[in-house]
Amino acid sequence: MHDGVFFEDQGLPTATVISAEFVKAARAQAEALGARAYKTVVVPHPIQPLTRDEVRVLADKVWDEILARLTHA
Repeated sequence: MHDGVFFEDQGLPTATVISAEFVKAARAQAEALGARAYKTVVVPHPIQPLTRDEVRVLADKVWDEILARLTHA
């Protein structure tokens, strides 16, 4: 969160990806950093037990959202 907010403050688009378990924590951190409107890309939790192929499937599902945030499309 800190890096994403920092880079956004510098005018560089970001796409911070988190798992659903951390939505509340991410909102709290963004708010504490003065970035109430900062949005994250959320994938299902947990990620750790997934295989490489399963992680690729998750990434494919959020790819358009990540690309849009990085290009401000």
